[in-house]
Amino acid sequence: MTQNVPKSRNGSSLSRTLVRIALICAGSVAILLPAWLPDKPSAPLERGSIEFLQALLLALGAAVMLGASAHAGPQRPVCRVLAFGLAAAVVGEIEDFISDILGWPFPESWVVGAILIFALITGFRHKRIMLGFFATLGTHAGSGLIAAALLILYVFNRVIGSSNFWRATLGDAFSPEIPRICKSYLELLACYLIFLGTLGLALTLARRKEPS
Repeated sequence: MTQNVPKSRNGSSLSRTLVRIALICAGSVAILLPAWLPDKPSAPLERGSIEFLQALLLALGAAVMLGASAHAGPQRPVCRVLAFGLAAAVVGEIEDFISDILGWPFPESWVVGAILIFALITGFRHKRIMLGFFATLGTHAGSGLIAAALLILYVFNRVIGSSNFWRATLGDAFSPEIPRICKSYLELLACYLIFLGTLGLALTLARRKEPS
C-alpha cells in the first residue's frame, strides 16, 4: 500500500527550512554580540547604541510594511495598520535619545497617540479585512516570531529585568547595572524577532492576489 507524500509548496523543502532556522538562530546570537564585549560601565546602554539598534530594527520593519502595502492588494489596510503600530514603537524608543541626550522637548505621548489614532481609523474603515487577518493570523509566516517577541517583552523581561530577581539571585554581588543591561538586550532581541516576523508577514501579505 503506497502512501501519498505531501508535496512542498513555493519550492520549500526540509533543507531550506533548516537553513532558515539556522540563520534566525545565528542572527539572534549576533544581535546580542555587544553583550560579550569588554565591560564598559560608563556606556549608557538604554540611551546609546542598544536603544538606537532597537529603534532601527522597528523602523526597518515599518518601512518593509509600507513597501509591502503597494503589492498587498486588498490587504493594504493591514500593512498600513501594522506600519503605524511599528512607527509608534519607534517613537517610544527614540524619546529618551531626543529628550535626554539632545535636550530637545519631545511630546512622545502626543505623537504616539496621533499615530495610534490613524491606525485605529484605518482599522475601523476596513473592519472586515482586519478581522479576517486576525482570524487567520496563526497561519501567517512570522506570527510565531512576533508572539515570541511579545512574550519576551511582557513576560520574560518582567522577571529577568527585575532588580528583585537579580538581588535574590546574586545577593551581595548584586549591582543595579545588571537588570538594566539584561532588560536592554532582551528588548533588542525582541525587536530583532519583531523585524523578522514583519518580514514574514510582509511576504505573505504581498503575495495575496486580488479576488477575481
